[in-house]
Amino acid sequence: MAEFKYDVKDLKLASEGLRRIEWSQKEMPVLNKIHERFIKNKPLNGMKIGACLHVTTETAYLAKILKDGGADVAMCASNPLSTQDDVAAAMVSEYEIPTFSIRGEDNDTYYDHLSKVCDFEPNMTMDDGADMVAMIHQELALVPLMSVFENIFLGIEENKFGVLEKKNLDFFYQLEEKISFGLNPNDIVGNLRIADQQKVEIMRALARNAKIIIMDEPTSSLTKDEINRLHALMLQLKSSKYLIIYISHFLDAILEVCDKVTILRDGKLIRTSAIKNENKEMLVEAMLGQPATITFPKKEFSSIEDHKTIFEIDKLKTDTGLMNVSLKVNYGEIVGLLGLVGSGRTETLRAIFGADKILHGKMKYLEKNLKIKNPNDAIKKGIVMIPEDRRKLGLVFTQNTKSNISITNLNKISNLEILNGLKEKTLVQKLINQVDIKPNVIDGNISYYSGGNQQKVLFAKWMFNSPNLILLDEPTRGVDVGAKRKIYELIRELASKGIGMILVSSELEEVMGLADRAYLIKNGKTYDEIIPQDSSLDKVLFSLFGAKKNNMNNHAVS
Repeated sequence: MAEFKYDVKDLKLASEGLRRIEWSQKEMPVLNKIHERFIKNKPLNGMKIGACLHVTTETAYLAKILKDGGADVAMCASNPLSTQDDVAAAMVSEYEIPTFSIRGEDNDTYYDHLSKVCDFEPNMTMDDGADMVAMIHQELALVPLMSVFENIFLGIEENKFGVLEKKNLDFFYQLEEKISFGLNPNDIVGNLRIADQQKVEIMRALARNAKIIIMDEPTSSLTKDEINRLHALMLQLKSSKYLIIYISHFLDAILEVCDKVTILRDGKLIRTSAIKNENKEMLVEAMLGQPATITFPKKEFSSIEDHKTIFEIDKLKTDTGLMNVSLKVNYGEIVGLLGLVGSGRTETLRAIFGADKILHGKMKYLEKNLKIKNPNDAIKKGIVMIPEDRRKLGLVFTQNTKSNISITNLNKISNLEILNGLKEKTLVQKLINQVDIKPNVIDGNISYYSGGNQQKVLFAKWMFNSPNLILLDEPTRGVDVGAKRKIYELIRELASKGIGMILVSSELEEVMGLADRAYLIKNGKTYDEIIPQDSSLDKVLFSLFGAKKNNMNNHAVS
């Protein structure tokens, strides 16, 4: 047997393990066909595969197929309680596959085995429980009613008879000492500000001892000092052979901590290069490229005087990161907010809508001072919001199309608190036709609708309410090209009727193409106002990224 690292219970069990593997492969005709082809063609030559799977007769045969296909394979257990010790022994003794798996292994051994497979430096992973990879999502995936401690160790907690052991708490304080986030393990996550919830997500990934950590915009809600500590931690993890995939629009951070950078645009790989060969200006230019031609409906005539103000805010400040936001919206005007992730775009809309508390600043609406207590108060005043997440915040998926459209304004179709069903059906059907919802039925199950048609239902819901101001947060996210065009037409149509709008979109071309005016926002502050038709996308991008423009042609957006 060749010399390589492994950790199994007893190699003497190998013969019995081999017998059972060979018996099981007789029951897997599809894998047998693949095995024949892999032996002949060697499609995996040069590949190094790290597998974290149930160590059983079936996966052992799979590992052998991968090896016979040309790959170098190392395996550990995704579940110590499912490990078959004789099979693990056979993988080492008979197949010469580095295997790290012992039935009933303790927590420390489990993570040590994960590390051993990662030390193998695979360029492909098969990870049943995703323990080798941890993902820090841009959109937080925490349990609001649980404590910080419970969220961090959820799913990996050490307990006896349902009581959490002190061991987990000790590990928490070890992590806290390492990164100094200042989190109280007993605090309820739902009561924390967004920045602190982001820290919990980061600690949750680290607590799993994953060797591959994907960070999707992890600094979007952190202060400069917190970002610096996170970067120091990332460098420390890198020196300990952790692989970190860092997704960020903050280019200074990318240049500071990364070794390589990969640039994607419109779902396509632009380039991968060593960070030493890049600077901020080069990255911006690669991200920008030559924008695809996008056509947007032209502004229609409004009977309302364009320059009469319907809504304005002055020096808005919140505890969600807004420091100084000022803007105004005229009747029939689409006003854009141009900024990067974490700049304060969505937070501005939420504050206006009454979803987040305003600490300082003034709002005026219909020429009167405005105070909004909560979203219901905003809706009554004719201010509505199409949220970024239509599933969680926009639609009720247990109700049909009709109910979703009429739900916010039942008083319009009721008399003495008795619902006029015929009137409801008539008005809803009219809106379905107007926004072109497919299928064209009032009792449709919206959970089965396409993203575009779900978004149209959301628009119809607020059109039923006859609003004066619509807050649009990513109005075309997750919808196809055809639906986008219809939504653009809807937005323009509503503006032509005198409705004011504030538009936020990660597709900057969308804001540039639809907005009559736009404000640039960074770090919770509006700092510039532009007329999109008189500006260019590349100029805006360079401003948002704080980069100097090199010799590059302007690409005007029409």
